[in-house]
Amino acid sequence: MLGGWIILLLLSIVAYYADKLAVGERAATGEARGAASASDGDSLRLDGKRIRIEGIDAPELDQSCERDGETWDCGRQARDRLRALISAGDVRCRFHGRDRYGRDLGTCEAGGRDIGREMVLSGYAVSYGRYQAEEARAEKERRGIWVGTFTTPQEWRRTNDHPDEGPHLVDGWLETIRRWLMERLTALFAGIGNA
Repeated sequence: MLGGWIILLLLSIVAYYADKLAVGERAATGEARGAASASDGDSLRLDGKRIRIEGIDAPELDQSCERDGETWDCGRQARDRLRALISAGDVRCRFHGRDRYGRDLGTCEAGGRDIGREMVLSGYAVSYGRYQAEEARAEKERRGIWVGTFTTPQEWRRTNDHPDEGPHLVDGWLETIRRWLMERLTALFAGIGNA
C-alpha cells in the first residue's frame, strides 16, 4: 500500500509541474493563419475554425459593467477591442487541443503581438489560467473593465443561465488528473491525521 501512495505522490508532483509549463512549451496540435473575425472578446473564427483564445476570459456580448455610476456594454467593447487587435495584421494561431465545446484552444498573434496578453493588458479580459501579471497591471492602472465595477465573466455566465466554462486546460485532462490526485492526497493526510 505504501508503494501505491508513493506513486500517487510522484504523479501529483509531475502533474503540478506539467500544469506550470508555458503554453509555448506544450506540443501544438495544429495551426491556422490568415484573416480572422471576432465572435466575442475571447473567441474568433479563422480558416473555418472556431477558436477560443487560451488563458483569457472576456465579458460576454450581452454583459454590462459599471463605471462612474453608469452602465456600459463591456461585452461588446471587449469584442471591439479584439476586432481592433486582429485587424493589425495576419493572424496566426497555434492550437493546443480542444475545449469541451469542440473549439480549438490556442494562442494567437496579430502584428507580432500575443492577442490574449493584449486583451488582458488592455483590461478587456481577465486571466483564465494565464496572464496573471498582465491582469494585475491592468487592475492597478484601472484599464478597461477595471475602471469601474464588474462581475467576472465566469460568475456572470453562472448567474445568467449560460453554460459554465472552466479555466482553459487542454481537453481538461490535466485539471482532472490534478483534482483526482489532490482528492487522494487529502484523503491520505486526513487518514494520517485521524490515526
